[in-house]
Amino acid sequence: MANNIMIQHLFKLNSLYRAPDGRVFKIVVSEVYNLRCFEVINGNLAGGMIKIHPTSDLAKSLVAVD
Repeated sequence: MANNIMIQHLFKLNSLYRAPDGRVFKIVVSEVYNLRCFEVINGNLAGGMIKIHPTSDLAKSLVAVD
């Protein structure tokens, strides 16, 4: 049990997060196995839903956008 993480506390729903490559994602669902998000381009959601594993290097590199 000590290895379980509370994903809901790591990412705020409906918040924006910037990836190292400059892309911005809006987190719409935060689950144990997936962060479901959309890329935000010019203030609009773009493309289909993207799933990111919450313990992946990409997820760990996301930085909240104020």
